[in-house]
Amino acid sequence: MGVVGALLFVLALLISIVLHEAGHMWCARWSGGKVTEFFVGFGPKLWSFRRGETEYGVKAIPAGGYVKIVGMTDLDEIEPGDEDRALKYKPARKRLLTLSAGSLMHFLIALLLFAFIPMLFGLQKSTTTVGTVYPCMVPSGKNAGSTTACQTGQVSPAAKAGLVSGDTILDVNGKPVPDTTTLVDSLRALPGGKPAQLTVRDAQGHTKTLQVTPVGGAAVTENDGSTGVGSVIGILPGTVQVRQNPITAIKTSGDDYWLTIKGTFQGLASIPASIPKLFHSTVDHTQRSTDSPVGVVGMAQASGTLYQQGGVGAVLALVAEVNVFIGVFNLLPILPLDGGHIAILLYEEGRKRAYRLLRRPDPGRVDLNKMIPVAYVFLMVFVCLTVLLVAADITNPIHLG
Repeated sequence: MGVVGALLFVLALLISIVLHEAGHMWCARWSGGKVTEFFVGFGPKLWSFRRGETEYGVKAIPAGGYVKIVGMTDLDEIEPGDEDRALKYKPARKRLLTLSAGSLMHFLIALLLFAFIPMLFGLQKSTTTVGTVYPCMVPSGKNAGSTTACQTGQVSPAAKAGLVSGDTILDVNGKPVPDTTTLVDSLRALPGGKPAQLTVRDAQGHTKTLQVTPVGGAAVTENDGSTGVGSVIGILPGTVQVRQNPITAIKTSGDDYWLTIKGTFQGLASIPASIPKLFHSTVDHTQRSTDSPVGVVGMAQASGTLYQQGGVGAVLALVAEVNVFIGVFNLLPILPLDGGHIAILLYEEGRKRAYRLLRRPDPGRVDLNKMIPVAYVFLMVFVCLTVLLVAADITNPIHLG
């Protein structure tokens, strides 16, 4: 089943990359430019056909794709007779749209996925019904609630009290718990080591009262993601799939999109500091942090787990998040990314207008030859990071719970 999820992710990612290049091609044609090649993959040509002035095909290495637009930059050679079709001679607004089209396609893909996933597949919603009862727990410290260091005698409070999967918790110490948030907050607020009363309804509909003695923990994770002192009893709430109507799904799409945008910038900002840790954990084979960056291999591995846990919808949600990341990353103002070309275009246009106001002649275009060393340095760093991520994902993968 995990293989199905991984293959689904790879296929969806490949389609996203093809649509990225298609965005460039469609906008270039709309701008009056000429597109001579559109290929999926790199390396030796496996198959192709020609339609009009464009050759379409597949190459041997399925690591992306490309579209060849005549006169995309000043470094491109232009065949005689194609001067009026060269993109670099088109108005700035059309060049800007063509350069941005790839990232815009990724953003559009993400928005559509975020909207259609809750309508077609539903979203997981936690309930007050017990989903999992841990048989044992670490009693205190940073690993409170963990089942990875189970020892004799450390039976979890929930198991000791007789809670089982399928029980619905109705109240905690007489306080009703109508939703999961209230339930979790009520359990975490209980004094560690002191008995508490739970009213539960079992799967057969019978109501009973159980006595549970929670374990105090020094590092219990709160609903907002913060960590602090609290109590746990060793359960995970159950979940149900809830489909949303189109209006609610659109709102969900906007919320998910905004959260993913913020997460993307936070992730990009954390990469420099995380590289040394990632390198050491890969070389020493020590425990890899769960917030460590991952590459395509790691995301494919994660998609296999997500498919087993949440089906197609969970994998597509990951695809949507990856599309947002690629869209933002591609707009970074660094050559050879599209964002680097966009930054140069905006600089040229801004400088040209400033010179016009000063009644000075147009200074012309930026000499891209001077930017080639910067592009090579970025490519070298990117390739090294990619190799490190692949090595880490294969030898020391992150395991989702």
